[in-house]
Amino acid sequence: MAVESLIGFRLSERLEVFFQIFRGNKVSPIIDKLDNHAVSALQNFIWEKTVEFGIICRGKKFDRKEITRKMTPTANYQRQQGCNERAYYCKGTYCIQINPNCARKKIKEHVDIMAETMQEYFRIAKQREIV
Repeated sequence: MAVESLIGFRLSERLEVFFQIFRGNKVSPIIDKLDNHAVSALQNFIWEKTVEFGIICRGKKFDRKEITRKMTPTANYQRQQGCNERAYYCKGTYCIQINPNCARKKIKEHVDIMAETMQEYFRIAKQREIV
């Protein structure tokens, strides 16, 4: 992960993310404590770690769709929110600047899904150790 993408997202906050995940908790409440730039960094951080753990757990069988299929598709989310922006804006960091409440709501859903997915990967890895 590039250092620039973590600017504004402190080490203590990254540790808090893992603490919450390992305890089986949601990580979305952390978003309420962060500025917009750090929210984007948090989302990127959790995405990269979820993929990393997915590859470790599933190996060549890992498919990113294991994560994304649980998320509300962008077009559906925008329709639910009454948003007329291009889908690209909703997926990128643009929306967090122009409509932070809406973007934070979507990001909260995504980070909680990613945290749940990581928790599942940990359960699978733990079962493999026991067997």
